[in-house]
Amino acid sequence: MITIELKLLKSKKQILPAAVLMIALLFLAFIEYWFIAGQKQLEATDLASFVSIRASQSTLAALFFIFWMLQLSIHLINAGYYKMLLLAGWPRHKVFFYSIVQICLYVLSFMLLNFICYSIFSFFRGTNPFQLLFQTDYNALLSQFLYLTATGFIALALAFLRPNPVMALPVLIYWLLEGWLAGFIHRKLESDTELFLPLQAFKQIISENLLNTQQTILIAIYALVALLVLHFSIQKRMFV
Repeated sequence: MITIELKLLKSKKQILPAAVLMIALLFLAFIEYWFIAGQKQLEATDLASFVSIRASQSTLAALFFIFWMLQLSIHLINAGYYKMLLLAGWPRHKVFFYSIVQICLYVLSFMLLNFICYSIFSFFRGTNPFQLLFQTDYNALLSQFLYLTATGFIALALAFLRPNPVMALPVLIYWLLEGWLAGFIHRKLESDTELFLPLQAFKQIISENLLNTQQTILIAIYALVALLVLHFSIQKRMFV
């Protein structure tokens, strides 16, 4: 499975989506270095430590990751990639497990690309990639991996459920709507019930607070629901 996916990653058709994604991540890195970190007047290792934490806790980066996975998955479905696997003799449950492997590999690729983008701007602010690497909290990296994987399950489930490029629009609308609703509940109602919303629950994975039992169970339930939708869609879809 990994060998097949690595060959897919090297495809020329991946260049344009990866270039667009890199531009978006470069923009995020620019904002972090020149505006947010610039206001705090940090330098050297302090700057590298601050920026690495911000990079690992970025929810906007996760939104770009969802768009990337939606675009990629919908393209593969409509191009007949998964039908080819079925015709090659793959059972549908193997396609399901393969899709999970895809998510993990693309999460790692995304995190590497994100690090490259921040490393590029590090040379302009008196730091370097090695400082970023050494100042990185590896527990935060693991949390980011789990967070992106969970959001990737949602993207893949939506792609198999309805393989239409316009799905990016309702995803964006829901992302903005849930963010507004969570802020309203927290500020106006002074309640923490916004943590029961799916994206807000997943966001707790990369928060600086330790997850309690209730949050862990809620995150596991949402991730399981996404996987069940993905599994059901793969089992029932007539690939063309």
